[in-house]
Amino acid sequence: MKKINWSKVTPHLIAIAIFLVVALIYCKPALQGKVLQQGDIIHWKGMAQNSFKYKETHGHFPLWTNGMFSGMPAFQITQDPSNPFNLIYLHKVFSLFLGKPFQFFFLLCLGFYFLSQVYKVDYRIGIAGALAYAYASFSPILVVAGHESQVLVMAYMPALLGAVLLVYQKKYWVGAALTALFTSLFIALNHLQVTYYFLIIACFMTLYYVIKWVREKEYKHLIKSLVIVGIMGIIGVASNMVILATTYDFSKATMRNGVLNLDSNNTSTKSTGLPVDYAFQWSFQKSEVLSMLVPDIYGGVSSGGNGLDKNSHFAKLAIQSGVPEDQAVQLASSMPTYWGEQPFTSGPVYLGAIICFLFVFGMVYLKRKDKWWILAASVLAIMMSWGRFFPEFNNFLFNYLPLYNKFRVPTYTLIIPQLLFPLLSIVALQQLFFSENDKTYVWKKLKVSGLVMIGAFLLAAMFYSSFTYESSTDGSTVNYLSQLTGGNKDVANNFYNALKQDRQSLFGSDIIRSLIFVVLAFGLIWLYTKDKLKSSYAMLAILLLSSIDVLAVGRRYLNDEKFQTKEDQQAQSFTPSAVDQQIMQDTSYYRVLNLTADVFNDAMTSYFHNSIGGYNPAKLAIYQDLITYQLSSKLNINVLNMLNTKYVINRGQQGQAEVQINPGNLGPCWFAKQVAYVKDDAAAMRALDNNNPADSAIVEEAEKSKIPFTPAFDSTASIHLIKNDNDVITYSSKSNANQFAVFSEIYYDRGWKAYIDDKETPIVRTDYVLRGLAVPAGTHNIRFEFKPASFYNSLIIAIIASAIVWLLLAVAAFVQVKKKSKQII
Repeated sequence: MKKINWSKVTPHLIAIAIFLVVALIYCKPALQGKVLQQGDIIHWKGMAQNSFKYKETHGHFPLWTNGMFSGMPAFQITQDPSNPFNLIYLHKVFSLFLGKPFQFFFLLCLGFYFLSQVYKVDYRIGIAGALAYAYASFSPILVVAGHESQVLVMAYMPALLGAVLLVYQKKYWVGAALTALFTSLFIALNHLQVTYYFLIIACFMTLYYVIKWVREKEYKHLIKSLVIVGIMGIIGVASNMVILATTYDFSKATMRNGVLNLDSNNTSTKSTGLPVDYAFQWSFQKSEVLSMLVPDIYGGVSSGGNGLDKNSHFAKLAIQSGVPEDQAVQLASSMPTYWGEQPFTSGPVYLGAIICFLFVFGMVYLKRKDKWWILAASVLAIMMSWGRFFPEFNNFLFNYLPLYNKFRVPTYTLIIPQLLFPLLSIVALQQLFFSENDKTYVWKKLKVSGLVMIGAFLLAAMFYSSFTYESSTDGSTVNYLSQLTGGNKDVANNFYNALKQDRQSLFGSDIIRSLIFVVLAFGLIWLYTKDKLKSSYAMLAILLLSSIDVLAVGRRYLNDEKFQTKEDQQAQSFTPSAVDQQIMQDTSYYRVLNLTADVFNDAMTSYFHNSIGGYNPAKLAIYQDLITYQLSSKLNINVLNMLNTKYVINRGQQGQAEVQINPGNLGPCWFAKQVAYVKDDAAAMRALDNNNPADSAIVEEAEKSKIPFTPAFDSTASIHLIKNDNDVITYSSKSNANQFAVFSEIYYDRGWKAYIDDKETPIVRTDYVLRGLAVPAGTHNIRFEFKPASFYNSLIIAIIASAIVWLLLAVAAFVQVKKKSKQII
């Protein structure tokens, strides 16, 4: 048996140890049992609570949740791992079974380090690149926000790129197995937008290699590589068929597949994706991209944790005005230092001054041609991040680039340079310290790189002196300051001017900060080219400086203040208020409208109640239409009645939350006195404006064939809910004449089936969003069951594909061991 070659293994163990130690120190409060205040995770718990309650009694999650938006599929919220060959077990191994938030940063480092080893980079340089990728400011910002799936998919992005590259390097077996594995994990962690951006990177890289192979006439390798990557990708995707099939099926009914557009002329259209204005809300101004080099060019954050202390202009003015120092500092720290045109932001996309410099150096210095696909992908990502500020380009992409109009937040594209900037940087450092013999050539290119960086800093200086430091949304800030100063506009304007001075100061201090780091990195390489510094010392110094650079900025957004005890979080977010407790005494089936919250961006009401509102970026399109035309710009009481809104939480005269009972609530089901047929979606929506749903059920002409009779009014007829059990709902009805029943459940034709006395009956889309049934005279048992084919039919495919990936990993390991054995012989 061959002994372990510790000289080869030790560097990688050192790298892993460093990644682990840095993650533990960076998130030190979690070692004390504290948890992050992650808004999205808290909201997710609100979204998922209805499903978890169901699991307590049934042993598995439901496929439908009653908690949000009057009911919706639960696929994207919670889902049971029903695949016995699930590859997610390896994800736990890769993360060393670390808890949150340690595992996010450890996996980000590990994924990039794997890619660096595929590029055959020295472990010290690989560590520098991994830390730069993992701790670039966007990563801690996403972790604090609770975008955990996005961070985890980002962790596997470099790993998957490295696996594909192994195939391109003719390491077919190991490359194939790892491509299938990382594709599986990549998809399993379920953030399709990051997946989309990875495909952009992979396409640029593949295009480069295809051109290279054609020029070198390596047609066999070209075909073999593309076939292997394609098949392995399909297998990896297929292992997650349950997630993908349900998501794809669900997407056809969501707002991302189009919503109703009504205009003042009573004409309507149906969009085919997200509205461009909605999708491009979070766009960078062109100059804002400079935050990759200078983090606080636009002030950093919209609120809280802005870095303003007692020495800030705002705090000094407040103290001079008689405000106690601690209150002045607290007030200053709450001010919106961010003044860009995003609706709000938790921080900039800072890649590190040294990494930006090394990227420029790599572009100038390296002779290898693969740098061009890295540059092309990075430039495209930057242009895409401009969104609405570069409409000539981005509107074209939105309309014609496949699937691009399904996503929003263009700034997310900057995860592409977050990966590619440190990648090119480490490739340049590897060439410099291990392969370069002509240091005169290095010095020549270093000078050019320095001049490019001088140009970047001169541009920053020009912005520094020319910016107004005013935002189009500052009106609300000025109004707030006016209220604080008792309506004294002059004093309020003085505070506003002080805030603008602070915004400028933040920008200016970060210009100097970034300049110092770039000068230090430039100096280290210069000393090395002049033989005044050994390569090992230069590498170590660059590793330390580049890491300190990004770690320090990242700590602005993920620091000890972002943690709290579990008890405090439970008390703040998951303890029912007196109002909640009052409503929860009613154990019947009903819904709640909470007007004390941002109704349709609030999931915490769903933690305690079945809510009319909720929080989800992929709402059902018909429900989004209802929000737009009946519940947002106006609050149509008839629509609330038909949604089984029994309780309304409102503000009392003293500002306290109060419960109001809705006397017009129609309950879970009722018999409509008549059916009113309308032409189409637009007509149905307009009919809701003045319709009394207890009297008239609105049905579109296309649904008319599902109602084989004309209902007759029967004053003695009755219909009752027996039990709503999420995926199965049962009712009983009794009538002397044919009736049309309306159910206060959301219509969804991708899995719900209805049965009257065990005989399937077509569900009629009623009142735009509800379910209706034609119920014949007599006494009947009515049952709805949610059994989406997308879920049940895809499970067997996922099991088979997952088993194939395990088999591929075993074969690849066998081939590698056999190859090593032959080398020994």
